[in-house]
Amino acid sequence: MTITNQIAIEDFDWGFYNHALNLEKEWRSSLPRFTDKKLLEIFPEVKEIIPERIKALEQKRAEFSDTIKKKLTLIKYKITDEFSRWFWREWVKVNEGEELLKTEKYITRLKILQSVGKGRILKGWLTEEDIQRARSVPIENIINQPLKKVGKILIGLCPLHNEKHPSFRIYTETNSCWCYGCNQGGDVINFAMLLHGLSFPEAVRQLNGI
Repeated sequence: MTITNQIAIEDFDWGFYNHALNLEKEWRSSLPRFTDKKLLEIFPEVKEIIPERIKALEQKRAEFSDTIKKKLTLIKYKITDEFSRWFWREWVKVNEGEELLKTEKYITRLKILQSVGKGRILKGWLTEEDIQRARSVPIENIINQPLKKVGKILIGLCPLHNEKHPSFRIYTETNSCWCYGCNQGGDVINFAMLLHGLSFPEAVRQLNGI
């Protein structure tokens, strides 16, 4: 660091900077937050677009899954060095896997919007707040088995099917998971549905303990 840069940092008004950050936080918190139902009332044309978008994303998800399977198979049979095989297998799971999970997340989100538009999810006392609170429950908290931490990822045996080698990944930053053995996963609500055979409302209520 040069002397000029050091002086500039020392002269910086940190008090004003922190005050400005607090003002921005207050402004953001004051912005109106529309529910899914209200947003669909404001933009009713979205209801017609959602089914097409879901179909396109499901096709994209299938392509991602197929690509991952092909790459993992290629790595298994073409790479003989054990460390290189492990490295490239993890590389595929982290990179293509992240894209697969993003797609799965979008599909889940759109299906929720679709259900809200049809009045199927937000019935009785199940609110959007219930859904968001359930979605914040860490996936590792509902799995009763050992997990190995590798960076920001948790690795373990898949609880959805029998396997000898761990192919189940939990991505802690997005609180989502995916098994590269049985190709199932998603956010914590979707995972709870798969794990316990629950409907969406049942999974939300179980995660919230209600």
